[in-house]
Amino acid sequence: MKKNISRANLNELWFAILLLVLIVPSWIINIVRVINVDEPRWVIRGANFYYAITHGDFENTLYEYHPGVTNTWIVATAMHFYFPEYRGMGQGYFDPLKPKFEEFMRQNGKESIDLVRDSRLIQAGVLAILAVTGFLLLRLLIDQKAAFLSIALATISPFFLGHSRLLNIEGMLSMFVLVSFLGMQVYLNRERKWGYLLLSGIAFGLAQLSKSSSIVVLGLVGLMLFVGLFKKNDRSPGVKIWDAIRIFMIWLVIAALVYFILWPGMWVAPGKMLADVYGNAFSYAFQGARLEVTQELQPSSFSLVTGFAGIAKFIGSWLSSSTPLTWLGLIFATFALFSKNKEQLPSPIKSTLVYLAILGGLFIAMFGVAKGRNSSHYILSSYVCFDVMAGIGWWYLWIWLQSQWSILNRAYATIAVFILLIAAQIGFGLPYAPYYFTYKSPLTSQPATFGYGEGYSEAADYLAQKPNAQELRAYVYSGMGTFSFFFPGETLVFKRVYLIEKDFSVITEEMQTSDYLVLYPIVSEQQPETQQVFDALQGVQPEKIIYINGLEYVTIYKVTDIPQNVYDILTK
Repeated sequence: MKKNISRANLNELWFAILLLVLIVPSWIINIVRVINVDEPRWVIRGANFYYAITHGDFENTLYEYHPGVTNTWIVATAMHFYFPEYRGMGQGYFDPLKPKFEEFMRQNGKESIDLVRDSRLIQAGVLAILAVTGFLLLRLLIDQKAAFLSIALATISPFFLGHSRLLNIEGMLSMFVLVSFLGMQVYLNRERKWGYLLLSGIAFGLAQLSKSSSIVVLGLVGLMLFVGLFKKNDRSPGVKIWDAIRIFMIWLVIAALVYFILWPGMWVAPGKMLADVYGNAFSYAFQGARLEVTQELQPSSFSLVTGFAGIAKFIGSWLSSSTPLTWLGLIFATFALFSKNKEQLPSPIKSTLVYLAILGGLFIAMFGVAKGRNSSHYILSSYVCFDVMAGIGWWYLWIWLQSQWSILNRAYATIAVFILLIAAQIGFGLPYAPYYFTYKSPLTSQPATFGYGEGYSEAADYLAQKPNAQELRAYVYSGMGTFSFFFPGETLVFKRVYLIEKDFSVITEEMQTSDYLVLYPIVSEQQPETQQVFDALQGVQPEKIIYINGLEYVTIYKVTDIPQNVYDILTK
């Protein structure tokens, strides 16, 4: 018996190591080749967070209603190792919308891009731990090999991989959500060990510290406990109800303790922290803007997006940025749900599939009906849930084929199939490296996410090769961080608000005092106000155009090549 247990543990260890070997390189290769438009703000917030906690200014640790505390802890940790002197230089706090932080770093011989690199490496370590934890939990619910395949397919899928490489919260959020669900599922359906309940609660607390949208896990756990009331056993209804309430409260208390302990702001001003986080979240969902715009929550004015358009938009985004491997796997998973083979597919597998589908659907439904932003990465947790389901679906197909042809029961056959499936998933995303999030399925014409900062590093590299590049001044559309972190010279940010407010006098003045103008035409459809500049520049040949996957992303103009009539058109 001891030998069998030892062999099982050894197999688990090898699968965990193999999982790490498979996914970790995907997170760290070319780790700083793209800075997305949100990251510079989180880098500055993380630096402010580090300054606040090292000065005991705990109330000043709220920067966004997400609240993104897991992100700021990661950046703060990276700052502690990269630039520990930062905490004692008396510079105070930086505005995340202005480039003063970057200027301060360079004045002190440090580069923001190095801080990004170190932060992403720490995040990759966190994600690796979460991936292995997810595998170890899932293997208690389904076959060990199926668990490996499912987690592998989810973590190397292009859309998840692309976003999990960025400091944008969503990657960690989706893994915290998955681990929280799996921990509760194991506790309720496999082993009533407190460790699983504790792990689930901790993961939910961390998910809430990442982003308040993870609140949907609360509903799913409630549903799981409610369903448990109808299971046949020798306990009375009253005992079952009390047990469900007790489990829910313990789980919630664990999450609340994690939330409180890891957020210093909660130590000194819990009311302010909670009011800002959840008040802004509700304001965005029901009133379409944060509290600083709406001023207060007015239930009489609450409304949601009516009809199916919002949900259909997110479903379309998921279809366009998921691989055919996932689509087919979900079809096979549907067949598995209706399978009558209880030996191969016991009830925990089926309930796991159902709950994963519900969890993924809840994120789509929540953002589909809420007002406010509707970026595709908001439902990254749905992608992870559906990819895990797809892995289970492929495993079901494989065991069905094995039951039909005995020759497929040999170990090398399973290994070959796993290699084929994993290689195919990697193969779909590889042509889009390092901008994996721009992946689009073969049946769609446009990716779900693009114009997120990709291409700017290549533009910065191009200008960095110029003689005396450090003396050059580039006027870059939304270039704070996305471009400036890579460029050794001076970056003057061409702000979108100038176009919205038609402040062309500022635009022309800043253009004329720069050496190069760098524009981002890939966002012209999403931001139609940018077309005014491109119309004025008609007939002016860019010095350089950056293409990605055949699309025109960045145009670089030498300012001395821009004739006076362009400025006249802009200012008339």
